[in-house]
Amino acid sequence: MSHKRESLLGQIEAGVLDEGTPLASLLQKCIILGGQAGSEKLRDWARQELNGYQGETVPPYRRIYTGLVAILTNSAGYNAMNQRISAAVFPRQFRDFLDEQGIDLETAVLGGGIGELEALANRGESEHRLMPPWADAVIEMLNKFNVGPNTRVQVVYWPLSDAALRGLLVRVRTALAEMIAELIALTPAAQTIPDKAAADQAVQLVITGHRPTIHVTSQQAHSGGTNVAVGPSRDSPVTVSGAGTAIGTQTASGSGSSAVGSQSASGSHTSLTGRDVAVADPSAEQSWWARLRKRGWVVTVTTILGGIAGVAGAVLALFTWLGWTPWWR
Repeated sequence: MSHKRESLLGQIEAGVLDEGTPLASLLQKCIILGGQAGSEKLRDWARQELNGYQGETVPPYRRIYTGLVAILTNSAGYNAMNQRISAAVFPRQFRDFLDEQGIDLETAVLGGGIGELEALANRGESEHRLMPPWADAVIEMLNKFNVGPNTRVQVVYWPLSDAALRGLLVRVRTALAEMIAELIALTPAAQTIPDKAAADQAVQLVITGHRPTIHVTSQQAHSGGTNVAVGPSRDSPVTVSGAGTAIGTQTASGSGSSAVGSQSASGSHTSLTGRDVAVADPSAEQSWWARLRKRGWVVTVTTILGGIAGVAGAVLALFTWLGWTPWWR
């Protein structure tokens, strides 16, 4: 269900569907939406997409398999030629270092800001040459171990076609569309701002590619209000206070509360329906004297006198067994 067009979530939804709306503009709105929802994860994701990933892990949708190419020249810098480089040409120790750092020479990782990538795609070039951040280390290693005495490696780069670059921008927009669709599904129609938990889970979907199981439960609250509980599963604990109705695993407290599912509840006039239901007995929380008083004064007096008589009988029996005659006999 589409959200109200005037809401920020509705504006982002409309912008995602309009291919003419720049990604940068939509991501800036996501930062504001993350602030409204109280989701630092949403703000961080949008900020990194705008400013680039500086040392952070780049999401999978920003990675493209392309290969690594080196430009070789003679010692004077002439007779340039291109040659594809494989990790197998490096010493074992250097390959282990690449593995430890999580570096795949043949996978281009585009961690730049979205504005830079869009500007690069608008150049109209058939191929783009992107220099990896670790290019200098690879060049040094190649010149030391893998080229002849009269050959030098000038530069290494990832060759990226214009079609591949534009395809990556489509993937970023698709990731944004997935996140907005998830937020819309988790946000009640009458609510214009997503909950923090829903926003965090939507970002997780975008980054990992795995949809977490999220259950959103609208609950009746006292004074005619509505409580919305969001959890990673239907078994996640949900606490509802006041006269209301909750679905899932909850702890209900307060007069007139009712819950459906696996719950524990306490309070007067509390009703539970479902499996594995445990209802706390209100009498267990009262003292023995309070429970006795509720039975009436006749029962109370009878119970007390009966208890005294029982104690006296036990004492007399003990004296008799010991052969001692009490003073009153």
